[in-house]
Amino acid sequence: MNFKYGIPTVSRRDFLKGGTLGLALAGAATLAGCDNGGEQASVTDDGKNVGIAVSTAPITLDPLAALDTVSMTFISQGLECLFEKDAEGEIKPAACETYEVSDDQLTWTFTLRDATWSNGEPVVADDFICSWQRNAQADSGVADFQYQIEMAAIKNYAAVLDGSADISELGISAPDEKTIVIELEHPVPFMLDLLSFTPWAPVNRAFREEKGDMFGITKDDQIYNGPFTVTQYDSAANTFVLTKNADYWDADSVALDTVTFQVIPETQQAVMAYESGTVDYVELTGDLVSQYQDDEAFSTWGGQFNYYLMMNTTREGMNNENFRRAIACAINREDICDSILKDGSEPVQQMIMKGLFANEAGEDFAEASPQPNGYDLEQAQQYWEAAQAETDVREFTLLFDQDKDFIQDVCAYIQDTVQKALPGLTINLEATPKKSRTDRAQSGDFDVCLWGWGPDYADPTAILAMYESDHPSNYSRWVDEEFDTLYETANSTDAGNADARWEELMRCNEICSTRAVSIPIFQTGLCTLTRPEVTGMGHHITGTMYFCKYMDKA
Repeated sequence: MNFKYGIPTVSRRDFLKGGTLGLALAGAATLAGCDNGGEQASVTDDGKNVGIAVSTAPITLDPLAALDTVSMTFISQGLECLFEKDAEGEIKPAACETYEVSDDQLTWTFTLRDATWSNGEPVVADDFICSWQRNAQADSGVADFQYQIEMAAIKNYAAVLDGSADISELGISAPDEKTIVIELEHPVPFMLDLLSFTPWAPVNRAFREEKGDMFGITKDDQIYNGPFTVTQYDSAANTFVLTKNADYWDADSVALDTVTFQVIPETQQAVMAYESGTVDYVELTGDLVSQYQDDEAFSTWGGQFNYYLMMNTTREGMNNENFRRAIACAINREDICDSILKDGSEPVQQMIMKGLFANEAGEDFAEASPQPNGYDLEQAQQYWEAAQAETDVREFTLLFDQDKDFIQDVCAYIQDTVQKALPGLTINLEATPKKSRTDRAQSGDFDVCLWGWGPDYADPTAILAMYESDHPSNYSRWVDEEFDTLYETANSTDAGNADARWEELMRCNEICSTRAVSIPIFQTGLCTLTRPEVTGMGHHITGTMYFCKYMDKA
């Protein structure tokens, strides 16, 4: 007998308690928007327009080319996936009306609701098949999210991704215009969480083929099936506007007429825009947190990213466990959070962020994990003495993004305090643009890099995947047979066994954390000002940060 699900809300806990697979997504892009002449319309005059301050511009309207948080959030307001998350983080049917899961959890069948694209064409099953096949094609030119196909365990994914099987052999099909069938190689209990994320958004095949390389470049090179359409978009500007889609299937539930994304790179300027009525929402950093923490508009949220020192374990010195653990124990994470960041960030000693995943009993995975290599100067010096006997390396370079002031401050603090704690060690700092940092990480051209990773969906493997020996995001180039075996078992043989999978992933987390493959430092906090009359702006730790469909303004 199949399990049948209809329109009622599906909670994340109900569907994700068995675990999910995922890969961390690198931190938000740092492309700043250019000035568009200084025009900034006030949002306080129109009760149904909400203005959101963002630090960078959305750089594309193509759901498979959007690699940064702002672009993905912007796109997700206009392109509706099969599922979405409301302000409380509960997963709800979106483009999907009903779905069924077979008894063995290997076949998922989705029935689409009646909906149209903004060009008047009906939304059909092939729109989703087109998007997913495009993501799985090695020569598509947009391969950054191919791991999502693998994590979804879609039948024949390995052969299709490496090009040895035709794309038509991927286990997805459309028996008719309203039905999508996905066949899996093993159970994936987090499937709904995956299907609410931007890379799974539909793409109209005929429209994409018509646009070719221009697809998603301008607002006229994209069409929309979601609650909003893009009516103002220029990647060189600093104002981006979404307008309510009158033809959206659930338009009566959409309260806002427009949403304006205002690019304001500096937090102080963003706060001034909030005070002047230009925007309704702004994220705070540094001293502005304490300045506004008693304001009724102030809120704190669990952040989406953990920041680590990513160690290149193929480099001499960095391949020495005592060397790495000495550094880990010499870092005062609490001082970094309290004295430098001052934004609600929390110190972390293991790989997984709090609030990401819990078991059926409600036990948080991160809080239940061992917490090794905490700040302990005596222990750090013992590891350092051992390392000095095992390697001649006494110097390394710490690579970081030049675009973020708080990153530079954190790196300067680490340089100063760790050098003092470990006599004879020299840490050089090297600032670089984000693209250069990612390119160098991919090629292995670094010693140590400060890197922020955030999960696409709610599961420990959203982080742990990047330490699997043959994973493309294993920038540490670390190989461990025990880790690989446990990770593979948790995500195949025991994928449907929640208790066994929990223990296996817990051990994987312990291995990475204890051996300081990467050195966790802090989980970002998120402190915000949201105008009191604005409601429904949830903040999700995974996937799309918020859906404007659920927002309103009194």
